[in-house]
Amino acid sequence: MIISAAGPTPNVLLIHGFLRTPAQLQSWAGRIPDLGFLHLPGHGLAPAYPEVSVQTWADALGEVIGRWPRPPLIIAESLGAILALSVPARAVIAVEPVLSVENLWPLHRTIRNARARGASIPPELETLFSRPFHWVLDRISAPTLLLGGAVPLLPEREVFPEPSVLTDEDFAAYAAHPLVEEAHRIAHGHTLLDHNPEGVMAASAAFMARHGYLEGPQGPSPDHHGAS
Repeated sequence: MIISAAGPTPNVLLIHGFLRTPAQLQSWAGRIPDLGFLHLPGHGLAPAYPEVSVQTWADALGEVIGRWPRPPLIIAESLGAILALSVPARAVIAVEPVLSVENLWPLHRTIRNARARGASIPPELETLFSRPFHWVLDRISAPTLLLGGAVPLLPEREVFPEPSVLTDEDFAAYAAHPLVEEAHRIAHGHTLLDHNPEGVMAASAAFMARHGYLEGPQGPSPDHHGAS
């Protein structure tokens, strides 16, 4: 596992999503002190693991975090959020964690467009989404804040940025978990860390304060939709 940070054990760990890299989320280093970035295997310059499996990645990351004196708060998006929910943490802010896969047309469109631009996407990475991720509900072990985008997934259509990939049923399944303390839909779609960072921070501030990471709760931003 590659973790880039100012120190060996960052207080907060940010995990990017599928086909993304920490470089695309560097602006978050100015929002949160002592922030580290996890590089997903096979993404960017991070070497691939022999087995392409979120469970395998989670086991490897869990071993790393297990050696830290204090587990981090993890902020993670999309596929990275599935990984975050599967490892020991002080608390997790899960942004758009994928659950069901039968309606993932935005993801498949992104893959097609990337390949049309000449990007090389190994087929084994694409197969990560061949089965649903309901197993992650059994692995959640830390207090969790669920954030989903307010732009609905269906129907399939031309829309940019991408809509939320969480159906109402997926969102409700996460929200019903006993360790999910809060669940909110906020403005914009799947790429909330890019397109609504202020909304993410506003929705996360009280949760982070409860778990010892920010000075105190802030009021929600005007585009905050509240609990769903």
